[in-house]
Amino acid sequence: MLISAKYLIDRMRHGRSRADELLDLRQRLAAAAPAGMAGADEASTAQALLLQRHAISRAIGEVKSCRSCALGHPEPNGHWAGGHCCGARTADLFNDDEVAALCLSGTTAGRLRAPTGDHAGCSFRGATGCSLGTADRPNLCVRYLCPDLTRELHGRGDLPQIEALCGELEETYLHFIALRANRLARESEDEILG
Repeated sequence: MLISAKYLIDRMRHGRSRADELLDLRQRLAAAAPAGMAGADEASTAQALLLQRHAISRAIGEVKSCRSCALGHPEPNGHWAGGHCCGARTADLFNDDEVAALCLSGTTAGRLRAPTGDHAGCSFRGATGCSLGTADRPNLCVRYLCPDLTRELHGRGDLPQIEALCGELEETYLHFIALRANRLARESEDEILG
């Protein structure tokens, strides 16, 4: 019932396409395994991912390249001057593994605040960037270094350090995916064997 009321509010604020994507994501987040079902390794790996997302975000800091990288690109990527990579579909960025990791590190449906205005790409992309804090962003979004951003970080002299952090995050995320896949396989086998 709460999701239905939230969906109606989203429909009034955002329009159908964004409201539908938000509903889907909120439902998938609510269905993700609680920490007690996931096991200690999976939960601790999700917490490690959270810490790594924050470390990368701090290391990258404020950048100029993300403000104009989308200029001249077709819709939805080029809808605003910046955030070309944010033009992807919400469900592609928030795949099931990302949703599970976010859930285990504390992201809740209530923290998913969408911006107002046009819907162009990810539901959390707005005219001034992402409406989500680092803790609630997919690992992919935090670690992705496009060519423009790579050049800017290289010019600042801290590209090797940031690439190393991104590599560590990717390794941890792949480990999380493996842990989750193994748990889901065990659960499926237990269900089949009854």
